[in-house]
Amino acid sequence: MAEYPEYPSVEAVIDVTRYQDAVVALNGVRNTFFNGHSILVPEREAQAIAMLRDRYDAALTYGQCAEFEFATKASAQGVSIHLIRLGQAVAGSTGQSADEMVSDAIRRPDDMHRDWGALYTSFMNPAV
Repeated sequence: MAEYPEYPSVEAVIDVTRYQDAVVALNGVRNTFFNGHSILVPEREAQAIAMLRDRYDAALTYGQCAEFEFATKASAQGVSIHLIRLGQAVAGSTGQSADEMVSDAIRRPDDMHRDWGALYTSFMNPAV
């Protein structure tokens, strides 16, 4: 099971009376996330998205989960899950694009662990 939604994903909003049926129908579709109101499905899962639209009259919004671009790309490149978690936690604060972060994680994982760890720690101990 994936820890993060995939970028890009589709958000599917389904009538509450049919939501659970849609969840069951998506069994086996990888990297789907459910929150009780909407469902996130990777855009590459075109057949599942079409099924949600046609069978469940889902309202679809494409291009969702941009905040998980780093995790998506890092996972695809084989970056360790520990470094993905750390990088994802600081992704909005590094001043780097997701591609730059992935490149650094691949080329210099120890440096990134140190740098991102320090950045993460600074969030918990802000300067007074």
